[in-house]
Amino acid sequence: MAFYLETLTALMRINRTGEFLRDRLTNELVASGSPKARLFRRLLPPHSLRFSTFFWVLLRILRLRLRWITWKSDEGIKVGQPTAEVVRVQSDTRVITFEPSPSADVVIIIPVYNNWSMTATCLRSLMMTSNETSYRVVVVDDGSSDETPERLAEIPGITNLCLAENVGFLRAVHAGFAAVSEPWVILLNNDTVVTDGWLDALVDMARADDTIGVVGAKLLFPDGVLQEAGSLIFKTGAGVNYGKGDRADKTWYEFPREVDYCSGAALLIRHSVWQSTGGFDLDFAPAYYEETDFAFAVRRAGYRVMYQPKSRIYHFEGATYGTDESPKKRALMKTNRQRLVTKWKRELADHLEPAPHHQVGQAWRSSRGRILVVDSGVPQTDKDAGSIRMFEIVRILRQMGYAVSFLMTRGGLEEPYTGALRDLEVEVIDGRVNYGIEIARLAPVLKFAILSRPEDAIKTEPLVRAFAPQAKIIYDTVDLHYVRESRRAEIENDPAIATAAEWFRETELGLVARCDATLVVTDTEAAVLAQAVPDCDVRVVSIVHSSRPRVHGFGERRDIMFVGNFNHLPNRDAVTWFVEEVFPRVQVAIPGMQFNVVGSHLPDQIAALARPGVNIVGWVHDLSPLYDSIRLVVAPLRYGAGIKGKLGESASHGVPFVCTNIAIEGTFMESGRDCLAADEATTFADAVIALYDDEATWETMSKNVQHVIDAQCSPDVARSALESLFTDLGV
Repeated sequence: MAFYLETLTALMRINRTGEFLRDRLTNELVASGSPKARLFRRLLPPHSLRFSTFFWVLLRILRLRLRWITWKSDEGIKVGQPTAEVVRVQSDTRVITFEPSPSADVVIIIPVYNNWSMTATCLRSLMMTSNETSYRVVVVDDGSSDETPERLAEIPGITNLCLAENVGFLRAVHAGFAAVSEPWVILLNNDTVVTDGWLDALVDMARADDTIGVVGAKLLFPDGVLQEAGSLIFKTGAGVNYGKGDRADKTWYEFPREVDYCSGAALLIRHSVWQSTGGFDLDFAPAYYEETDFAFAVRRAGYRVMYQPKSRIYHFEGATYGTDESPKKRALMKTNRQRLVTKWKRELADHLEPAPHHQVGQAWRSSRGRILVVDSGVPQTDKDAGSIRMFEIVRILRQMGYAVSFLMTRGGLEEPYTGALRDLEVEVIDGRVNYGIEIARLAPVLKFAILSRPEDAIKTEPLVRAFAPQAKIIYDTVDLHYVRESRRAEIENDPAIATAAEWFRETELGLVARCDATLVVTDTEAAVLAQAVPDCDVRVVSIVHSSRPRVHGFGERRDIMFVGNFNHLPNRDAVTWFVEEVFPRVQVAIPGMQFNVVGSHLPDQIAALARPGVNIVGWVHDLSPLYDSIRLVVAPLRYGAGIKGKLGESASHGVPFVCTNIAIEGTFMESGRDCLAADEATTFADAVIALYDDEATWETMSKNVQHVIDAQCSPDVARSALESLFTDLGV
């Protein structure tokens, strides 16, 4: 029941009138052959009065639920018991002391006004947490009248800037900036508790990217509930703390992204940007909308405002300068909101109207819109070639200016792979529970959906088409599965495999016919589809590799190697055939040669092939040292499809290879010029023996194969293909 309620609520978010929900529900009931659907049709025939009455009741239930969700996430959030991290700081009784580094280029400015106990907790959390970044602390005492001045004077290692009178938050911040010269300034409220690594996350992000002017942290209520994951501003000037009141560990809030603004409770600010923009506009004094206005000024100056979820900070909201909802405060907020709208009218014209279903679109700034990428799991770039290609495609999409949401339907949020995507500012979504809800959530803002692999594309294509009719759908084959499985069935003479190949053929050709465009990895497969589905739009986006400087020459290398993911059955067949049929002939001619079998997901079948001269290495995280020392790579594939990543990787390192003709199918490589190809055990062994001892040919092929890989598989080639496709699709 909870599953259906969540799904129906997600559909309601797309269109509050219920028209979209009614059309979707009716179509599903008419088309579905499931027992539940047949029973529903019998009890409530579509288009009948009974169905209309049922839908009227359902609509009101869903509207009440949406109101409850909105109320729950509004200002009246109830804060529970503090987390263990907060309690640990609050209960600590050690003397507060700091040892500032004289070489620190980061300064933390903390404006305070009375409320010494809160300030002490903030300073103690700074003292207790671990960070690699060196910093110093400047506390700006805004004319406190309690014990704050005396207590601050007792703390060694901080700079205590005492203002003669209370000037308000904005002017206190300006006073703090005027007193420092470090290139990186952290503005931190005194009603915060920081956590391990919070400072490193902010500073590392800003240092790594010259386009970043401001970085905000993930703010949490003391009980760990999310307070803000960046903030958004609508066309009317209405602001929303994104995710407020939600679970902080949701994948929606776990990736860095460009945002409209971040609350001033914890901000890293590039000092030069503060100086060039003038900092917080004093017209917004004493407070409210100043950080929003500053974010617009930062963008006008050519910089980005970023949200960094790795920096986690607990915020006792409003404790610094109060949370009262007095008429004076409401009037001030209304005045400053109108001031913001008037000042940034041109920029706000591109923002969305305030509405709950617009939050997803407004919460993530991107110059070219949102793309959904669907795959079975996060790319594990050290385990299979398809992952390398997918990761590079996502990287290229980000470089093109698109926001990317990566939805996986089967795998988990494995590290370090999920983190690598998030470091590209990619939203990674675990869709194993209910990917339909996630697609519905993203639907209103999607421009494209790239659906990878037939098993995943066949499940998600109808949902994207129904929820996001405006989005262009691109089917990414990875390789033509039906071609690969047909070849396997022929080699193994297995009718069951032939049946599976036919299912893949019907599924893949159906996807190609229905989708707006299809991606393949070789011209060979493009030609196959052009014949099978003549009117389809097929583009080639191959594996993505670039040539690398070669470390060692022929004389410093030895032995041969195979690399592959052994979950991929053609690789198991290839190694077995080579060890049993080919390598014994090579060993007779070159005694002492080692055949190294390298790859992930090593099965017992392959481990059992170990014998004198056959070294079963297994998975290796970094293959570069092996490629730098090995003389030859072999690719004895007897069936398969697409392009073989192992050859692209070998070619990029300048390592020549011996392979079958199936292995180089679809590449620009030619046997005799760039490699040696043979399909029989005897001729394959002869090719390995010949190339292994021929330095002149080895050196020539080493150079040639790098030129070929750059011509076919460089990132520029892939980007050009995608740019051309998107342009032709008219989005």
